[in-house]
Amino acid sequence: MLTTPVPSDFLVPIFRDARDMLMLTWAGVRAPSGAALDTAAALGRGIHKAEKDLTERLVAGSDAEAPLRLVPAHVERIADAIDGLIRACQLMEAEGTTFTARGMREVNGLFERAVELLECAGDLTLTGNRVLARYVEVESMRFQDLVTEYARAHEERMVDGVCRPASSSAYLGILDYLREITRHSRLIARRIGPRPAPGEGSLFGD
Repeated sequence: MLTTPVPSDFLVPIFRDARDMLMLTWAGVRAPSGAALDTAAALGRGIHKAEKDLTERLVAGSDAEAPLRLVPAHVERIADAIDGLIRACQLMEAEGTTFTARGMREVNGLFERAVELLECAGDLTLTGNRVLARYVEVESMRFQDLVTEYARAHEERMVDGVCRPASSSAYLGILDYLREITRHSRLIARRIGPRPAPGEGSLFGD
């Protein structure tokens, strides 16, 4: 039987750190910055350390918190994906890799959407709003479709000789890591916001 999760403001810091980590990495894609990437990596280490404690706290809590118990693990997986983005950025800087104007527009748009969905997933731990949960699910699926479309178009550009192989590897790697971030945002939404009965709105009330 599904239980109603209680608002968990003690999860706010781990979501904030994940968001900041993603924003710093995005900045590293737009303009290489070793300092920004180092800060992002440090935030990731903090998330990995916090995950076990937060999970144990939720497991030891009331049954009402059951839908939240695996949320810290999903945030840790998000941090793992951002760690991959950091490595991709570092390799891009080391090899002098650049994207075409179109490639940068696509990457920037995906980062923007990934940040928004991560923020929404964090908000869900506070509000339990079913409408927001459904929004995260729908938009994350649209994100997956968009990534697939971009990857297909990129392959065509490769065949036409518009993109270099080194740029291709970095571009597709970034797409895969961002896809993983939004996938875990969607899984968080599914855990917190199961399908509502007709007329229901928020898990925590109005």
